[in-house]
Amino acid sequence: MQLNWTEPIEALVIVLESLQGVLVVVSLVAMMTALGTRLTRGDVGRTIREYRLVLRWVFANLLAVPVFAVLLGRIVGLPRSLYIGLLLVAVAPGAPFIPQLVSMTRANSQEAVRLTAGLTIVATVTVPVLVAAVLALIEVETGFAPWRFLYPLVVLLVVPLLAGGVLRDRRPGAASQAARWLTALANVTLLAALTIVVVVDFGGAIRVFTALVGTGALLVMALFVLATIGVGWLTGGPTPQNRRILALGTAGRNINIALFIATGAFPASEADAGITAFAVVMVAVSLLVAWYWRRHPLPDGVGSSSALTQ
Repeated sequence: MQLNWTEPIEALVIVLESLQGVLVVVSLVAMMTALGTRLTRGDVGRTIREYRLVLRWVFANLLAVPVFAVLLGRIVGLPRSLYIGLLLVAVAPGAPFIPQLVSMTRANSQEAVRLTAGLTIVATVTVPVLVAAVLALIEVETGFAPWRFLYPLVVLLVVPLLAGGVLRDRRPGAASQAARWLTALANVTLLAALTIVVVVDFGGAIRVFTALVGTGALLVMALFVLATIGVGWLTGGPTPQNRRILALGTAGRNINIALFIATGAFPASEADAGITAFAVVMVAVSLLVAWYWRRHPLPDGVGSSSALTQ
């Protein structure tokens, strides 16, 4: 008697895909709560007052990077799955590891916390709109409904961020301890979600890998990360420290948000495999740049945060 493994395998795939969605949500909530525990009332007030700095953040992350991604994808002719994946990460700012990267360079990591938190809050509104805009611009028909993602993003990003901030304000000791556990949980669940992307659609992952190597897309992704670092450096402000912070902040795209959109809006596009590939390239290139700047620290007194609002 020949066993039919088709139905059990299909059932397992459905379970894993559902688990992937849960893991992405858990990672987002844990990441944002941990970030909130590092914010203070002073950080919030300062971010509101420094409107010129905020405008530079917005321009670099929400205009320059998405436009460059659209142009780059068209010029080099990226495969559809990689192109959609690149666009999704391009419109999703505020990677949770930005403060750690900035800390590696011995710059002001608290400025990076403010940068990441501010960008993430803005992203709740801009990400759905920008996704719809860039897909329409490159004439990709997906039936994407941007407002369907607005409420979930507010719940998953803003509410946990505020909850972490309240915990920091009322119980700073407990907030510091919780931040370590939440960061570990966010990293583990994101890694598990990325692993499931490969396991569930191994054939798609192989196709993406083949496209990365065979078409030179791997080099394109690396150049994209370097270009976003350049955008952040050029728009970062009047001091070297400002420029280093925004350079790493612009290069760090939020993989969790991109995966959340890809899973909900483009389940059959293999975009999540492209996002997984980009995540590896982004982390590798960003770490190399942070390591280089660590080996070449700024002179004492150079790049103080007093010039941030200029």
